[in-house]
Amino acid sequence: MNYRSMAKVYSYARWSSPEQAQGDSFRRQSEAAAKWAARHGLELDTRLSFRDEGVSAYRGTNAEEDSGLGSFLFACNRGLIEPGSYLLVESLDRISRMTPRRAQRIVSDIVDAGVTIVTLNDGQEYTAARLDNDPMALIVSLMVAWRAHEESKTKGRRVAAAWEAKRQKARAGQGGIYTRRAPAWLSWDSAGERWEVLEDRAEVIRGIYRDKLAGIGEHQIARRLNSEGVRPFGRARQWHRSAVAKLLEFPAVIGTMVPGRLDYSTGRKRRVAEEPIRNAFPAIVTEADWLAVRAIKDGSTAAVRGRHASRAVSHILAGLARCPACNSTMTRVSKGSRSRPKLVCVAAKTGTGCSYVSVPVHEVEDAIIRDWGALLENVPAGPGEGGLDAEHDKLAANIAGTEQHLMDLAEALEAAPSAAGAKRLARVEAELRTMRADLEELDELRAMADRGLLRTRLGDVADLLSAADDDPASLDRAAVNAGLRSVFKGAIVDYRSGRVRLQWRQGGEVAIIYAWRDVLPG
Repeated sequence: MNYRSMAKVYSYARWSSPEQAQGDSFRRQSEAAAKWAARHGLELDTRLSFRDEGVSAYRGTNAEEDSGLGSFLFACNRGLIEPGSYLLVESLDRISRMTPRRAQRIVSDIVDAGVTIVTLNDGQEYTAARLDNDPMALIVSLMVAWRAHEESKTKGRRVAAAWEAKRQKARAGQGGIYTRRAPAWLSWDSAGERWEVLEDRAEVIRGIYRDKLAGIGEHQIARRLNSEGVRPFGRARQWHRSAVAKLLEFPAVIGTMVPGRLDYSTGRKRRVAEEPIRNAFPAIVTEADWLAVRAIKDGSTAAVRGRHASRAVSHILAGLARCPACNSTMTRVSKGSRSRPKLVCVAAKTGTGCSYVSVPVHEVEDAIIRDWGALLENVPAGPGEGGLDAEHDKLAANIAGTEQHLMDLAEALEAAPSAAGAKRLARVEAELRTMRADLEELDELRAMADRGLLRTRLGDVADLLSAADDDPASLDRAAVNAGLRSVFKGAIVDYRSGRVRLQWRQGGEVAIIYAWRDVLPG
């Protein structure tokens, strides 16, 4: 072939894992490109050579706009690569390992721009004219694409099966380590084959949980950490509310790992969470404290924070108090320094249809302080544990079956894309998300059915209330409020009967009398 002395020569190198960068992959591809250019009397343009490090071509990630190959394709489409130029690649599978039809589309885009693709492993040259007029060249390119795609697909299935086996082994408690990617407060001891807790970091997290259980807001916790000079675990320069919130929701603190897998069924990479694995890590926070914080933070109890995070908790039923008539939140109102604060239904206060009845806050608080012992005496057993266990096992089995069904649908959709298939996949994914949320709620319910755990949380509240019984001025409303919200989902302030009906999270109520009367005037 007659090579023009002014022809531009570019190289494209790709490897799919960071480990290959440390090995021979880059050197091999770079040296082969340089030798080809020298052998044909051409100069390799090293300034505009393209590469993708640790990028897979199976999903076409290397052809996206911000990738090496994507940049070359963009330059071709904009006429920045002159016709008659050469693109040197080790083999066609470096360009793409997608399905042959999609791989051929990328090859066509390059050669249609007047660029000759040279495969260095076999010396083949692909141009638009050759692919249009030489059926064997087209067939070879398609067969190379088919072989590369099938190799990647097989490898992907084997890797997925290996990870699934590791997940099953970890869930069954059969030993071994699932992953060495650890939370920030753990390190892997290779000699002892075990996790080691970095106590200085673990104590920071325990302090965050103690603050939250004491009713301190996440903004205030972050401010405390910064003022004390505690360094964040990651690359951030200071603590933020979002970092504190993530740690308060991170199940790894009680040793639970939430594995996941990458899903490409929608055409975009996303991580799909799977069933949690308990005892995957050493726990640094007790399950009682974890569940208490979860109870405070979950959606079933209204938060007392938000934009009022800097304010002190105004009464011990903040975020819990409910109207007996319409179940709306009851809020604290005060009409001046000479008037004692009262609880009023929000709907009545805003004139949206409920009766305006006020209840003195001090009467409710005094009753709870006085009769807190009734809480300990009336801890419910909750639903039968056997029934909860059976329900848990049934739901876990359904999740496992649905996960397998989802994988089958994803493979079928990849083999034969269709709108109907995508809709079926989305529907099953939604069902799976719902089932996982139900399982998480069921796990929490099983734990909260443990009377010992409830008594532990109530014991902490009782200590605070006992101190306030002797010295009312010492009442730590924020800590009491946080403790109550960890075991109760609501408190009906029933002004019609003079009782506060505290609603247990696992079902049932316990009532405390705050006023001896049958019916209050409306």
